[in-house]
Amino acid sequence: MVVVTLVVLYLVYGIVEPANLDVKQKLVIDQDGGADDAMAIFMALLYEKYYDGPTVVALTTTHGNVGEEQTFNNTQRILSIADRRNVPIFRGTTKALIAGIESDYYFGYDGLGDNVTASYKAIAAEKEHAVFALIQLSKKYKGKLTVVALGSLTNIALAIRIDPDFVSRLSQLYVAAGNIYDQDFTKPEFNAAMDPEAYQIVVNSCKPDKLTIIPFSPILKYQKISNEWRTDVLGSIRTKIMRAQNQFEQISIKSTSFWSLLDPSAMAIVLEECTVVEEALYSNNSIILCGDSRGINTNKFTTLEEANARIIVKVKKEPYKKFLYNLFSSDLEGKY
Repeated sequence: MVVVTLVVLYLVYGIVEPANLDVKQKLVIDQDGGADDAMAIFMALLYEKYYDGPTVVALTTTHGNVGEEQTFNNTQRILSIADRRNVPIFRGTTKALIAGIESDYYFGYDGLGDNVTASYKAIAAEKEHAVFALIQLSKKYKGKLTVVALGSLTNIALAIRIDPDFVSRLSQLYVAAGNIYDQDFTKPEFNAAMDPEAYQIVVNSCKPDKLTIIPFSPILKYQKISNEWRTDVLGSIRTKIMRAQNQFEQISIKSTSFWSLLDPSAMAIVLEECTVVEEALYSNNSIILCGDSRGINTNKFTTLEEANARIIVKVKKEPYKKFLYNLFSSDLEGKY
């Protein structure tokens, strides 16, 4: 009914822009090229295809799991595997604003399990830099664009610095970074520590109706899944995408006794929050920039009026596992 009304208004009075007739939500994924990013990207593309989810309108690249150049290479591979080479790739920042940390190469030196024989047909990057693409997309899809940041926040911070109204035009900004610190979580989280100054710029520029932060600590605490389930259940789904994802994780899966990745969990929250989130709180969120605690973010849980972010503090494990299995099984027509 809304769409019909808008069409009538446009045809009769000419007061509605044609681009505004598209009411479907749009999605940009800002990512750093690791196997965890790959799974999150696959999830978004499958959810768009089989569940009428948000349209993935762009992928932007940054530094983190690997350098930006390798992130760009990996993004081409991911889109080729998913048969979505039509999704634009905008290349972004190559280093932190001031200083970050070195990658631990958790997913291998190439970020995707060191599959040295893997090949792909090249996809040309868009001419525009990721930072300016984010700004332009926020204008093109004002009020309908969700940005999901899965790596360092350098691109997002620069977009905010160049255009202070950037975040206000978004439907939502999801940031997968940081921890809720206690006796179990005392070290800086990887994505936040990659560019602490960028993290500070982002949280200091937002309000909780626009910014949702997904820390790693509740994912590790509540979604600690057995390696056996990952390999023998989820990994047994016979599709081209899951075969590739298994290869991408062939190094990381051997490094711990359980399976728990931030980026796929964050994407599940973006796509179906009501399914996997148990509790979220409002907070004055920040990050420490100096001394031995550099990269550790802080939270003062408070009221909506006094907060700058909404923090996911508790998630569900079994509904998350079911969501993953059903989503990746949706592609069973694409058997290999």
